[in-house]
Amino acid sequence: MQAAVRLPFIRDILEHYEGECDPLINDRFLNSLRTWTSVDHLGKFEGLVEAAVDLEQIQMGEYIISAGYDSNLQNIKTERDDVEERIKKIHQTAAAELDLATDKVLKLDKTSQWGHVFRITKKEEPKVRRQLNANYISLETRKDGIKFTNAKLKRASEQYMKLTEDYAATQRELVAKVVEVTSTFLEVKKLLSGRCVSFYTQAVNLSIEIYL
Repeated sequence: MQAAVRLPFIRDILEHYEGECDPLINDRFLNSLRTWTSVDHLGKFEGLVEAAVDLEQIQMGEYIISAGYDSNLQNIKTERDDVEERIKKIHQTAAAELDLATDKVLKLDKTSQWGHVFRITKKEEPKVRRQLNANYISLETRKDGIKFTNAKLKRASEQYMKLTEDYAATQRELVAKVVEVTSTFLEVKKLLSGRCVSFYTQAVNLSIEIYL
């Protein structure tokens, strides 16, 4: 997939070369590259990749489906984003109620066990102990501080975690479908086979030399 995305860039670099090796480059590299990256060949696969895969995440080694590829996935993401905004507002409200600075003193943590929770240091706890006992639910006391929540944050966090699970499950289903579709691109399979990987490596090295 990475090779399929990068080949058009390599083709463009080689096409801008105007040196003494121009005929050799055309014969050995560009003629084949133009064929493989055309609309009827690799272009179809490239179009699928651009539409389905989050290309920004590819740069970080993660292969995930772009939310815009599927309306159901986009709806889940939008709903989860809305819940996340609500959680931020709950955080701000709690900071005002406890008279604590948002983020600097009253932290908003995301845990695997409880989801979103509030956290303060042990040093700050005596200042708000009465309010914590009356309006909040204590979860854990550790060296890094005291974790607690309230009814609004608990509900919002549970909703956020459920949407995150739904998003991941939908992602897995879409990945399976995309993989099934990409398996039909025989040209791409051949392109990424042993002989063509060697070709790709040579083209990359040559394009780097030209660029530099």
